[in-house]
Amino acid sequence: MLNKLCIFLVCASVAAEDVGYFWHVTDFHWDFSYWTDQLSCNGMNISQPGLFGNQWCDSPWRLVQETISGIKHIKGDVDFMLWTGDTVPHVDNTHLSIALNEELVRNVTELMKNEFPNTPIYATFGNHDYYPNNMYPPHGNEIYNDNYNLWKVWINDTSQDKNFLKGGYYTVLARPGLRIVALNTNMYYTHDTVSMGIDDPADQLLWLENVLENAEKQNEKVILTGHVPPGISAPRGVRWMYESFNKKMNGIVVRHADVIVAMHFGHEHHDNFRIYYGATGPAKVCLFIAPSVTPWRFQILSLKETPHNPGVRLIKYDRQTGKQLDIYQYYMDLNAANTIGYVNWTLGYQATVFYNIPDITAPSMEALATKMRNANSQEFRSYVNWYNTNGAKDFSCDARCHKSVMCGLGNLELSTYSACLKSQNVFNCSPGNCPIVG
Repeated sequence: MLNKLCIFLVCASVAAEDVGYFWHVTDFHWDFSYWTDQLSCNGMNISQPGLFGNQWCDSPWRLVQETISGIKHIKGDVDFMLWTGDTVPHVDNTHLSIALNEELVRNVTELMKNEFPNTPIYATFGNHDYYPNNMYPPHGNEIYNDNYNLWKVWINDTSQDKNFLKGGYYTVLARPGLRIVALNTNMYYTHDTVSMGIDDPADQLLWLENVLENAEKQNEKVILTGHVPPGISAPRGVRWMYESFNKKMNGIVVRHADVIVAMHFGHEHHDNFRIYYGATGPAKVCLFIAPSVTPWRFQILSLKETPHNPGVRLIKYDRQTGKQLDIYQYYMDLNAANTIGYVNWTLGYQATVFYNIPDITAPSMEALATKMRNANSQEFRSYVNWYNTNGAKDFSCDARCHKSVMCGLGNLELSTYSACLKSQNVFNCSPGNCPIVG
């Protein structure tokens, strides 16, 4: 009887350790003119552009290649990959076209297929991938059609044809019990004047609500992924979505928080996260923003963004429950790579070890946020240092910056975020304004 019991316990232990991994890569921004006209380089004249890139410019092709081959070398046997868009560089529309944008995405797609021939890659559009950039329409068009032909082998579900061709969104069952919902949130972006004023562009929000309701009925867990994230980007204090769309997205997430195990988005080029709360109670869902591959940083008049390095992200999860277990954040020291002539993708941090948390679920990230209340804490200093993927190891973040970061972690509406900033003590304000400490 004892032997049978031991065998049972061993089997149960093995079953409990059924972990899988997936990559999240985002914002390649491949500059096809890097070695010639340097169209993405903020008007700077880069006399000696680095082999793998320059921190004023978007990615040369060599950086794109080294990224995809590099993650295969680190861990090629992943269950799937999330690719959250922006393959096209920060280049004026006068230098772009439908054909060119499609070619850029096609070349990166083919490179991924060659390096990961047996891995499904769940791709979404970035705001720059459309032509003219940002102007995603709420109906079918050539770019939706062309990209569907490129990505349908990964989607592998003809029932999603209509959704993708209509609005560039889809859902797939990545494995039994775990569903990927890939959104085209670019239609909600504040630069998209085509969808502005439409209640539900391409019927995506209604579709999303139905998908999440059906997932609950089928006892499935869901990963939401896309490019433009909801919430407030801190410390910049920017809301990327139109207010109405941001509210609708946040409402859907909160209503279906029991189904959603995580959200993984791009667009911001920086490493950060946000936490969803209901009207009362603990954290419900965590939204993770992965850093970009491109080292590009903006310059607007005298305002210059702090340099940052290229980054890629490996995520560990429980295959049985979808529970998000850990983040392995890799980065490339761009200056070092250009100096020595080869790339060394380095593990910057493992989230559970780095922050001393058991996993990366919403309750654990809430516990981390609580530690970060102290601006001098190791947790907060580590967080803001890696905001730039260690491009600036002593990232300056004063009291105002700290307050902005803390308010942004749990306030995903501009009204509550602003109220939090105005409060005398972030950590004693009302739950409606500062739910992260509520």
